[in-house]
Amino acid sequence: MVLYEHIAATIRRLRTEKGWSQEKLAQQIGEPANTVSRWETVTYKPSAEQLEKLARLFSQSITIFFPGMEQQTAVPSALLSATRGLKPAELKAVIEYAEFTRARSILKMAAGKRSRGRK
Repeated sequence: MVLYEHIAATIRRLRTEKGWSQEKLAQQIGEPANTVSRWETVTYKPSAEQLEKLARLFSQSITIFFPGMEQQTAVPSALLSATRGLKPAELKAVIEYAEFTRARSILKMAAGKRSRGRK
C-alpha cells in the first residue's frame, strides 16, 4: 500500500502546487471529478496510462510517482548506440516509453502482491 500512498501524495502535491482543485485536475485529464479524490485517498488506484497523462500534464517524468525510481540522466551504453542520431524529441520519446514500461511493471507487481495477500 505504501506505493499507492506515495502516488496519492504526489498527485495531491502536484495539483496543489498548480493551485488546482480536484475538479480542475479531473477536467484537465478527462476523468470524473470524484476519480481524482479517490486517487488522493487511495480508494482508487490509477493505471499506468492515467499516471502517464498526469506526468505529461505536469511536465514530469512518470518516475515521480514511484519512490526510489530516480530518473536516469545517463543513457546505458546498450541504448546509446541504438539511439545515436535521434533528435532530442525522439530520444525523449524513447526515454518516456521506457519509464512508462517500468512504471506499468511496478504497478502490476503491486497488484499481484495485493491479490496474493487476500487469499
